[in-house]
Amino acid sequence: MLKKLLLSLALSASLFAMHDASLNLNNDDIEVKGNIDLGELNESDYPDNYFLTLRVLDVENLESTDPMFSAGFMLRQNLNGMENMKFGIGFKGTYTKVANSKHIALPINAELSYTLPLDIAVPITLSGSIAYAPSVLTFEDANKYFEGRAEISAQIIEQGSLFIGYRQIDTNFKNADYEFSNTGYIGFKVRF
Repeated sequence: MLKKLLLSLALSASLFAMHDASLNLNNDDIEVKGNIDLGELNESDYPDNYFLTLRVLDVENLESTDPMFSAGFMLRQNLNGMENMKFGIGFKGTYTKVANSKHIALPINAELSYTLPLDIAVPITLSGSIAYAPSVLTFEDANKYFEGRAEISAQIIEQGSLFIGYRQIDTNFKNADYEFSNTGYIGFKVRF
C-alpha cells in the first residue's frame, strides 16, 4: 500500500507544477520529498523563493512505526552578497505513530546550501538543515522533535542531480525518547 502511495506521489509530481521532487533510500528506508514553487503558481515577481514542502518517509525498524508525513512552508533566497549560498527558513507540520503513541509536531526549520566555486562541468553543492520543535510545539503523546541533515550533491544534468546524505530524526514522547531515523542514504532530485 505505502509503496503504491509513494510511486503515485512521485509520478504525479509534474501535475502539481512541482518545482522539484526527490527520492532517497537505503536498505531499510525510502523518502519522497517535493517543493512546490508558489511564485510560479501565481506568476509572482519572486519565483524560486516561496515553497510548499511535502514529504513521506517510511522506515523499517524494530518498532511498529507508521510512515512520517510532513507539509510546510519555506522561504529560500540567496544570502546578500553571496551568490553561491542560499539560506532558507520556515516551518512544517509532522505526523507519525510509533506503537500506540501519536507524534504530532510543528517544528521550525532552517537550511543552508553552498555551491562550491569550482571551475568544473558538474557543480557540487553542500547543504544542511535542522528542524526543532520544543514541547510547546508538540501535540498528542509527543514531547520534542529534532531533525538534522547533511548532504552533498552533484548536478549531473541541468534539471537533475544525484546526492548522498545523512539524517537523524528524533521523535521524543512524554514517556520515552525515540530515534525515528539515524542513517545515511543516496538519492536523486529532479527539477521541473
